[in-house]
Amino acid sequence: MTRPGTSAPGAPATSGRVRVVVTGLGCLTACGANAATTWEAVLAGRSGVRPVTDWDPPDGAGAAQASPPHAERGAQRLAAEIEPLDPRRLVADRKLLKVISRQDAIGLNAADQAIAHAGLTEHRAALADPAPFDDRTGVFVGSPGTKYRQQHDYLPALAQSGGDLRAFGAAALETVHPMWLLRTLPNNVLAYVAIGHGYKGANQNITAHGISGVQAVAEACRYLRDGAIDRAVVVAYDSVAEREALVYYAAMGLVGSKAPAPFDRDRDGTVLGEGAGALVLETLEAASRRGATIHGEILGCAVNSEAEGILAVRDDGDGVARAMRAALADAGREPEEVGMVTAHANGTQGSDASEARAIVGVFGPGGPPVTGFKWSLGHTVAASGAIESALTLSCLRRRRIPGIATLRNLAPECEGVRASASEQEPRTKLALVTTRGFAGLNGCLVLSADAV
Repeated sequence: MTRPGTSAPGAPATSGRVRVVVTGLGCLTACGANAATTWEAVLAGRSGVRPVTDWDPPDGAGAAQASPPHAERGAQRLAAEIEPLDPRRLVADRKLLKVISRQDAIGLNAADQAIAHAGLTEHRAALADPAPFDDRTGVFVGSPGTKYRQQHDYLPALAQSGGDLRAFGAAALETVHPMWLLRTLPNNVLAYVAIGHGYKGANQNITAHGISGVQAVAEACRYLRDGAIDRAVVVAYDSVAEREALVYYAAMGLVGSKAPAPFDRDRDGTVLGEGAGALVLETLEAASRRGATIHGEILGCAVNSEAEGILAVRDDGDGVARAMRAALADAGREPEEVGMVTAHANGTQGSDASEARAIVGVFGPGGPPVTGFKWSLGHTVAASGAIESALTLSCLRRRRIPGIATLRNLAPECEGVRASASEQEPRTKLALVTTRGFAGLNGCLVLSADAV
């Protein structure tokens, strides 16, 4: 006997399984205020990577101010910031701005976009009794592990204290906002999406660095397929384009001096960004019952760890390849059925090389077209899986794959990967999305634009 929504032992992975479709998309990035404008910007070869504006980096105006450690590297002068970013325009309930952070506002905005795109609010309002709808609607969030920006509130008091703890405490009581603690909570977006829309179903807040977004999708799919809920709002967000993160990533040698050039011979690192992506997922039955527009389907999910270390990346790409194969197995599909790969493609030496080996190992040389979006959007870390999944669905629906505009010369260690600076066409309506994170974490999704 099997649980509702699962396959019998020995049956194909998708046999008799509840189908999960995408009915709403939301996106906010350095290149666009929604999924459509972001995709159009990337397709046109535009980049959101530019000199930072949130603070004065070394050699800029105001450089006489205290510069952060490792400033001599200069790498952290670039980021993919959302400009202009006015939280008051992002969040409908202005009162929330007292108890949420800048990055929370980004996440809430993407979630609201996806909910509106899916038509959930109108559908709920038309119900005679919305209680069953609310109970069967879940919220799953991929959140960042840090909110460095909130530490800034304490810096003036720290500077004034002269190393005296009592003086620091007294100054902090006078200058730090009394709602500081509430602003730093990692589950703010989850809480306020649910509260703001009345959703009372299953929920999870996942903090897993770069795979947070993919893992949130995977968890939502599990609940949907098990019959626990009928629909889920999945949102992932991050804002790493700020001073502490830029300094720390640069100190680890991960941040480049120019826009990321994934798979390129002269790539020298990634550039950090900020943004949020959101998907409304529903069972096919629930979506059909309310006449929803279907934008795609989640066929398979997989996450794993290389178990090598916090910063270690296996040269042979074993962890990424295993995640790809596991996601395809979960989808019940073969590598030759995949029409395109959206790679992690962060522009660092080790990650790109090992990912290229994984892609060639799974698909063979000259496999499906490969692209990535971090050259344009920056590395949005926790948000990347959700943002890049939304953009990948746009690629499949429009049958256009944006090129990697910064790719000039394919690196020898990336040979066999069908990446290009020019636009390509997917060979089928199936895509595989890959994300990676610290501690050797890998996450993959198999998406389809041919849901019905």
